[in-house]
Amino acid sequence: MVVREAGIIFRGFTLVKKSYHKSTKGKIDEDLRSGLLTAILNFAQSAFSKDAVEYFEGKKYIIAFKEDKITAKNSIEPELLISYAILDKEKRIEKYIRKVIQPLLDVVTYQFKSLNTGKNLSEVSQFKDFKNILDRIFGTDTQTIDQKLKGIF
Repeated sequence: MVVREAGIIFRGFTLVKKSYHKSTKGKIDEDLRSGLLTAILNFAQSAFSKDAVEYFEGKKYIIAFKEDKITAKNSIEPELLISYAILDKEKRIEKYIRKVIQPLLDVVTYQFKSLNTGKNLSEVSQFKDFKNILDRIFGTDTQTIDQKLKGIF
């Protein structure tokens, strides 16, 4: 299983994103994509139940996510914070998501909240160093089999 991308979304905008492998052809508007993902998650929660949806599965990729709340400097109440990972679709992915990816997304959310609760979250450039934290959290899960073998030899 390969993590192709990981990131954090707040108020429908991507705060931080780290791409490990290209998953699209051409340029995609990040704000449009983040807004769409947020809208789909909100719809799924309204249509089903709050904790019923952990990931979305497509033909080639899976988007796993974890929702939490964070309080920004300019808000009174905590607001939705979404951490996500885009993975290659493979057989028996559900167990891998529950046992590996969801705990990693918990760590991503915890680390981000511990560093940024109460801050102004609208200035995205302040989060570029968080990409290094994403690298440490996901580690070798971002490498293909070829990359892992090259690292061994």
